Amino acid sequence: MPRLVASDVARTLRERIMSGDWADRRVPPERALAAELGVARNTVRRAMRLLSADGAITRHVGRGTFVVTAPPAGPDVDGTDDLAGTIARMEGASPADIMEIRLLLEPAAAAFAATDASIGDLAAVEAAHREAVAADDMPGFETWDAEFHHRIFACARNELLREFHALVRVLRNRAPWFDMKKRSFSETRRLAYCQEHGAILAALLDRDPEGARGAMHAHLKTVETNILRR
Repeated sequence: MPRLVASDVARTLRERIMSGDWADRRVPPERALAAELGVARNTVRRAMRLLSADGAITRHVGRGTFVVTAPPAGPDVDGTDDLAGTIARMEGASPADIMEIRLLLEPAAAAFAATDASIGDLAAVEAAHREAVAADDMPGFETWDAEFHHRIFACARNELLREFHALVRVLRNRAPWFDMKKRSFSETRRLAYCQEHGAILAALLDRDPEGARGAMHAHLKTVETNILRR
């Protein structure tokens, strides 16, 4: 029997994924697959890397390897990846990646909100700010901090932008981001965040898009420094 190489193993595993062999989405351990296929474990490991690069599987340290989609989608006719697979792969985004996306999206959302928000929208942002100021512990502040930002996106009246933020918000609630924020939390920083939120809110109430954009960018750079220690 010809010796299997990593690409052959990857092809075999991809066929098994497409046939629905692992309906529970969990892929067997490398050791078990190596014994089953009669190859070295490092060959299976290289095959897994190929599948991971293709978006067919996702690997979580301490939890195992999982099928992203069954069957995994290759490029669509226009060359784009399957949306579900793309979203699943985003689960592994690092806090630094998330922060960079926030710096791209949130200043723009604040600028849109300054011109497009209704009086009721701005009242909702102001209410979230008051709750964040009144919070006396990290979980309470984190809840209203996230809500403050969420309501600004709602003000922007751009559905796609709002959905992008909803996805980022899900990623921010995952353990790596929350744990880093918890470690960096202090009352001094909470008060600084509230002061910066106040500057954002003031620009929104003044209907000043560039002021809102700048205040949001400044706030996120503070968050970046505190959480990522940059």
